[in-house]
Amino acid sequence: MKKLALILVMSVSGLSLFSSLSPAQHSHGGMSMGTPMKMDTKEVLVEGVKVTFQIMANEEHRKMLKDMKMKEDVDPGTTHNFTVTLKDEKTQREITNAEVNMKVIDPKGKDQIKPLKNDEMMKSYDAYFNLTDKGKYQVMILFKIGEQKRTAGIYYEIK
Repeated sequence: MKKLALILVMSVSGLSLFSSLSPAQHSHGGMSMGTPMKMDTKEVLVEGVKVTFQIMANEEHRKMLKDMKMKEDVDPGTTHNFTVTLKDEKTQREITNAEVNMKVIDPKGKDQIKPLKNDEMMKSYDAYFNLTDKGKYQVMILFKIGEQKRTAGIYYEIK
């Protein structure tokens, strides 16, 4: 009986965990477009700041921009959009006054470094990068809030 109760609790916990993660992978800035988008979302916590990385192929990003009736177009010669949101862990408020730079290192060790553009409306920072090779990419940001600098990073794989 105890075993059955434990299995039931674990199952319910697992379902609620996965259902809470699912919407985060198909939304951009909390807006629903009606059709699911192909976006990879990864989060890390750094010194009280929740850093969310959202990575989307340019084709998908173009569709999203068109659906939102936004005029922006993707940078020529790039394949992916990287969007970063910064949120204060205690207050849950987005941090929109940071300076953010991103470095993407491809599977061969070549890097691309760019400042991320602050998008006031979306409360995020973004830039376009060229990810042409299959394999694992290292993605790092250096962000400065006031005089305090922090770093965060993830790995992103193209199969």
